[in-house]
Amino acid sequence: MTQEVLEFLDNHVGFLATKGTCGNPRVRPMQSPLYYEGKLYVCTSKKKGICKHIQNFSGIELSAFDGKETWIRIRAEAVFDEDIEVKKKMFEKYAVVREIYKSPDNPDFAVFYFKNPSVKIQSFSGRDEVIKG
Repeated sequence: MTQEVLEFLDNHVGFLATKGTCGNPRVRPMQSPLYYEGKLYVCTSKKKGICKHIQNFSGIELSAFDGKETWIRIRAEAVFDEDIEVKKKMFEKYAVVREIYKSPDNPDFAVFYFKNPSVKIQSFSGRDEVIKG
């Protein structure tokens, strides 16, 4: 992941697409990117449908737009991770995560990373760049 991509995700809401249990696409906002030990992570609640969707079909795509010209899409396989250190890092970075889950060992708190990501950066001015991993 390049520094440009990480800064872009930190400064813009991303929208994560999964394949729903009904077979239709599902898209939801995600605003918790964490880059830790070479992996891009996000978090959610284990009670939400996104967890069931990923368990049934692990292919995901995250898209974020700067509101002006440039957007990023990241396609990958979602892999859940129970590492408490990752969860602690997520708590350190996001106050809203601390408010919702209260503790990194909350059984409803889930983190997952983007395995084998393919990143595409595009813009209305003609940029069209693919970055692997």
